[in-house]
Amino acid sequence: MLRTFLVMMAILGMTVVAACGEGEEAPDLTAVPSPTVSPTSPTATGTIGPGPTLVPASPVATVELPIGKVAFHTRRHGKGEIYLLTPEGEVNITDNPAEDANPHISPDGSRILFSSDLEGVVFHIYVVNVDGSGLTKLTDDAAGDFSPRWSPDGKRIAFSRTGALYVMDSDGSNVQKVTEPEPEATAAPCKAGSFLGGWSPDGERLTFYAASATRSLGQVCTVKLDGSDLTVVVSDPPGWQVEPAWSPDGEWIAYRSIRDGNHEIYIVKPDGTSDTNLTNSPATDLEPTWSPDGEWIVFGSNRTGDFDLYIMRPDGSDLGRITTAVGKDSDPAWGP
Repeated sequence: MLRTFLVMMAILGMTVVAACGEGEEAPDLTAVPSPTVSPTSPTATGTIGPGPTLVPASPVATVELPIGKVAFHTRRHGKGEIYLLTPEGEVNITDNPAEDANPHISPDGSRILFSSDLEGVVFHIYVVNVDGSGLTKLTDDAAGDFSPRWSPDGKRIAFSRTGALYVMDSDGSNVQKVTEPEPEATAAPCKAGSFLGGWSPDGERLTFYAASATRSLGQVCTVKLDGSDLTVVVSDPPGWQVEPAWSPDGEWIAYRSIRDGNHEIYIVKPDGTSDTNLTNSPATDLEPTWSPDGEWIVFGSNRTGDFDLYIMRPDGSDLGRITTAVGKDSDPAWGP
């Protein structure tokens, strides 16, 4: 997804393919990256369709977070910050002058990974304790690193760099490349610039999307950690299929699909079957991720006129809104 400064999807890639129709700050939340432009570039290389701002016919109730905690990116202060939502309320974890994005909570719930340009224009990967202490820089590559994701056992971290996928140990050592992108204009399915979604529950595979800006394509894919057994999960209908996230039981992958101009949350089996639209809304719904128990999906949406975070069951029922502050909330990560 994804997604001028970018939020999760824009920050997790090296270029912007901006979406239209969100208002003056919309590209911050709906851009889809591809591997040719820096994250700070205002230049769009294509579009992924409109994202109309609509008020729903029936108001969506504001609900409490049912379990755990959710880290998310917000632009409430005019720049990106990482907030943490718990049943007790919200707290700004980063609170610095930089652009912070791509949060991900460790499996034990004690730490948060994120990407930041804290030291300048290049984004690096950092880790911080959930109380905001212990900030540590993990990467220092000149190309920039994005979209860090903990492995299920917390011992490794996967991330995106220059359209390729990498894994490293949780202390930033032992960096290994998983995928190498082909030229995006001619790339085979799942071989264009790769933007990380996350790990399979058994820790043996990664899910990602491959973006080809010149062809306006995004494909949901999976791959083994050694780069073998590349699998196309969703490529039809041709268009933007982005932002995949594996369910805790391994049975489903949630993702954003832009079909017929709508941004919807879908779920699909890892073999590409049972592709199902969960949101069916004319608003922009994006960046889904699962609760640790697999009972909920959290996602961003502008269905009330501002981007907030919502939760729903994996069948689309029990929809509720969990953030309400003015400012754009997106890129959620649910932890214990």
